[in-house]
Amino acid sequence: MIVANHNVWADRVFYPYVIWLFKKHFHAIHLLGEIPDLPADLPLLLLPNHSTWWDGFFAYLLNKKLFRRVGYLMMLEEQLAKYRFFARIGAYSVEPEAPKSVLASLNYSVSLLQQKSMPRPMLCLFPQGDLQPWEARPISYKRGLEWLLKRYAEAVNLLPLAIRAEFLGEQRPEVFFLLGQNYQLNYRTFPGMDWLEEVENILLDDLAKRIARGEAGQILLRGYRSVNVVCDSGVKKIKNLIKGDRSSTWSFFCTL
Repeated sequence: MIVANHNVWADRVFYPYVIWLFKKHFHAIHLLGEIPDLPADLPLLLLPNHSTWWDGFFAYLLNKKLFRRVGYLMMLEEQLAKYRFFARIGAYSVEPEAPKSVLASLNYSVSLLQQKSMPRPMLCLFPQGDLQPWEARPISYKRGLEWLLKRYAEAVNLLPLAIRAEFLGEQRPEVFFLLGQNYQLNYRTFPGMDWLEEVENILLDDLAKRIARGEAGQILLRGYRSVNVVCDSGVKKIKNLIKGDRSSTWSFFCTL
């Protein structure tokens, strides 16, 4: 497997780059609902749904903006082998079709949770295991998380996350995050994967209703101006010029 190899300089280069990517490709990124209390002395397991290519980048952004922990993310080995730079910002690999690789990756995950840095580390896992359409039901979580909790044995912050991207009247899509309740638990108090699937189902449904109601929440990031915004601004300027000095209108068109 490919292990994570955090590098401060790699992170300093990557963060402004990923911000530029978000601004280029999205109209805005919203955080809806409340931010739960996350005790710093417990490691954080962030568990999002996985329906877009961007999800790993979203987890990275949330950690930078909200959690501010040393972050790790489990990634398909085929992809990480192509983009090894991601190992320098906390990615490590898994081969879902190779049982020995899965076991090695889970054991490595346990070692990450055991790190004693303060605040304790954040580990992002996608319990679905692969990309699935946002509307797919049941969401069918894999069982590796249960094994991980049993092997780690100690308490964690277990935080479900719902992510959805929507086109809402802009050229570029908008992204919405909704954090669930933080569950401080260990293997003995963990209600099981079926319970966790239901928690995520409820969270996804809640997110859909909030978007439908027009909630904007906290805007974590605004994108560059879309084509429609630029056009609207240009039309407004032209109308204002027409209402005013016609010679100025001619000058305006001569500069186009």
